[in-house]
Amino acid sequence: MNVHLLENIFSNDKRRKLIEYSKPLLLENSILWSKYPGRKYPGRQSAPNIHLLLNFKSSAEFIINSVNRRTGLNLGIEKSWVNWTNGKKEDIAWHNHPTDYSLVYYMKTVPFFSDGTLFRDQFIKAPVNSLLLFPSALEHTAPTCPFRIHRYTWAFNLNRR
Repeated sequence: MNVHLLENIFSNDKRRKLIEYSKPLLLENSILWSKYPGRKYPGRQSAPNIHLLLNFKSSAEFIINSVNRRTGLNLGIEKSWVNWTNGKKEDIAWHNHPTDYSLVYYMKTVPFFSDGTLFRDQFIKAPVNSLLLFPSALEHTAPTCPFRIHRYTWAFNLNRR
């Protein structure tokens, strides 16, 4: 599996600010289904344009530049959105993406339970303030968690330029 883990992306202050900026942008399932029909949306999710918003734009540019520099890839952002889940089993939503790569930045997770991404054949751990880059064709989902602690991630669809 061609997966890249990059750690220590932002300061804790910056990471916390991204979470706070995200909260008012998270949409309920009923709104997501009406705007973007055809799939299951676990928890809450923002619109897929977060990387274009003032409070996120420089962070998105920093992330994509870091990924390109550290992996040797030349990727551009197609879409990005923030996800909120709390580990409910009914929120398991296996999916993949119609792009070259997917990226998840872990803003807040629960160590040993939701600190990573669940793939069909394995769970890949990724600590808070890290990002995981992987081919978008890999089917994945947010993991379940026995504790109802809020998990915030920032997901990206990326294509080769």
